Amino acid sequence: MACLSDETLIAYNEGSLGAIEAAQARDHMLLCPACRRSAAVFRALDTVLSEPVLHNPPARLVPQVMSRLYPAAARVTSVAAVIAASFVVLISWIYIYFDFSSNSLVQALRLTTDGTSGWLAGIIKGITMVYNGAQAATKACAALLRILLPTPLGTAVAAVLLLALTALMAMTFLRPRLRRAKTKRT
Repeated sequence: MACLSDETLIAYNEGSLGAIEAAQARDHMLLCPACRRSAAVFRALDTVLSEPVLHNPPARLVPQVMSRLYPAAARVTSVAAVIAASFVVLISWIYIYFDFSSNSLVQALRLTTDGTSGWLAGIIKGITMVYNGAQAATKACAALLRILLPTPLGTAVAAVLLLALTALMAMTFLRPRLRRAKTKRT
């Protein structure tokens, strides 16, 4: 008779074999010393695995494991990019909320071109251009929708179109970054 497979020996040790299969396995192990040794090894392994001994890991191992578990830890460039984006969003919100386009302070910054505030004037000019472009696009869409649709529905459709346009612009900007991140993972 051929020796028992490892699966059969494991099932015999676990007691998950049927009565006939268990009797056949027991009878075979009475005659086969190799299968008895294998069954004893599986029993010993089962005992060891049922009550594991926990050890504290070496101190040098913890950073290695943590870096593998959390590889996407924030880097300095990522933090700087988030801070810069937050600054731009904050300035844009302040600009839109307080309507700085007619504010004398902003107009004075636009006229200043020295090294200390030239970059700030450039940022404000860029935000102004984006704000004016978005405002013009919104007015054009609203005028077109007023012609084509009734007023309440036109406002809702304009909002949906503006959101869709924003999502399209965001996906155009983010798609290459997502592809790069995906290729890095694989």
